Amino acid sequence: MPTPSQIEEQVKLEKEQINQGVDRLRSNTRDLECKEYASASIYGCSFIKSILPTFIQIIEESQWKLKKGHSGHLYKEQHAYLNTLPADAAALITCKVAFDKIFSTKPNSNRVNTITKAIGAALEAECQIIFYEETVPGLLKYIQNQYWHASSGTHHKLKTVKTKMGHKEDIEHWVPWSEAIKVKLGGHFLEIFTSVTDWFDKKEVRQGRHGTLILQPTLKFIEQRDEIMGIAELYAPLLWPMYVPPNPWEYIDGKVRPGGYLLNELMKGHAMVRHGKSTTIQGEIPRTFLNQIQEVGYRVSTFVLDVAETLEERGYSVGKFIPIVEAEMPVKPLDIAEKGDSWKEYNRLAADAHNRNSQAFRKSCRTRMTMEAARRFRNVDEYFIPWSFDYRGRVYPIPSFLTPQDTDFGKALIRFANESPMTNDAHRWLAFQVATTYGKDKNTWDERQDWVKDNLFTITLVATDPIGHLSEWEGAEEPWQFLAACNEYYHCCIIQDRSITGLPVAIDATCSGLQILAGLARD
Repeated sequence: MPTPSQIEEQVKLEKEQINQGVDRLRSNTRDLECKEYASASIYGCSFIKSILPTFIQIIEESQWKLKKGHSGHLYKEQHAYLNTLPADAAALITCKVAFDKIFSTKPNSNRVNTITKAIGAALEAECQIIFYEETVPGLLKYIQNQYWHASSGTHHKLKTVKTKMGHKEDIEHWVPWSEAIKVKLGGHFLEIFTSVTDWFDKKEVRQGRHGTLILQPTLKFIEQRDEIMGIAELYAPLLWPMYVPPNPWEYIDGKVRPGGYLLNELMKGHAMVRHGKSTTIQGEIPRTFLNQIQEVGYRVSTFVLDVAETLEERGYSVGKFIPIVEAEMPVKPLDIAEKGDSWKEYNRLAADAHNRNSQAFRKSCRTRMTMEAARRFRNVDEYFIPWSFDYRGRVYPIPSFLTPQDTDFGKALIRFANESPMTNDAHRWLAFQVATTYGKDKNTWDERQDWVKDNLFTITLVATDPIGHLSEWEGAEEPWQFLAACNEYYHCCIIQDRSITGLPVAIDATCSGLQILAGLARD
């Protein structure tokens, strides 16, 4: 039973998880609005998804009228410029630009004329890309592969296409739309956007002698947005392991009493059965099983964490462990103001460095969060994991880190807190884990045992000096679990200075069909 002080510490941790998660959600939303990407926010995606079917239907009806000859002057003009643009693309572009501009923190971005021009420009950009896809697909593909970086924005990608296409004299070039056409088409689609919902109102704002129209959200929209964000905040808390055993899942009067975390605020977004029917009652055996594995204690492998921190400091990647490696920005040339060849070369190198840094930051996200969790629980003698079912009956941990279902690096960081004595068979199971994680998972049991006997010197090098002999283990199939297994085998079986072991040994399914039949037969 956990002590009152342990429970107090766990409640404090859960409150911190809730606050940090909500703060992160709100901060991310503000950042998206500041960068004119409100369409990518949770509320933006939700609203756009709900409006798109109606929006697309209206555009398709106008296209049908055009084919039947029942169209006005505007529709004919629209067809001349948008005949290659699918209705769903036009609708999505309009919604995206409108949300980005209306909720941008930049001054005057919610003006109707600003939004209209932006929609027209975005429609032309998409049509221009489609034009080059049809006329010079090979050249466009080359430009995309060579110059479209993962960190490049839409405007930068289009500018790259325009510049590179402009250097080619033997191709058919895109004829730019006039400002009048872009305004007319942008205004037409914006009018549809505002007419299919009651989310936005046009309001005239006086600036001196002049007045200008802006688009502002209605009270109904604000209420719906607050409701969406409120629901999102239920799922926003950070999910860490627990200092104490999770609450057991129980049935009271036919209803499930939430298990897992202690605070209801943290469990509102987590049911015992994910995406299952709330009226379904699970049997006693599955529920007992779930509660039993929640009582299993783990602790962080300080050996693996120390190695990871050293490699993180040196910026060295191994398998799924990817620390941030900052690319050095180029030095500005002395004649940069003259905008000559050195200026172009500097811009090229700077863009490449910026792209590599942006990609490195994204790729290192999982590693950074795993390291944060490992450091938080480094000195914890025992931590626990809340679990739940999915609708098929499979079991998954609720936390995202330091669990048996993590990445290779994440799995290597965990050990069982309640370690077991080294029995007569223990050394063979540890050898099995060493060989399996190295890449001998298709070999027989005896072949794996023999491989370990033949590689005792390598195992010793990896266990005693993992940084100095990095080349001996970084090429393993599961390098981090191989590192952890080598360390365990070295201490428990080679020099035998440990009489207990807490290393998890994984056994993969060999024939799941027979296993299901065996389970049904309780064999």
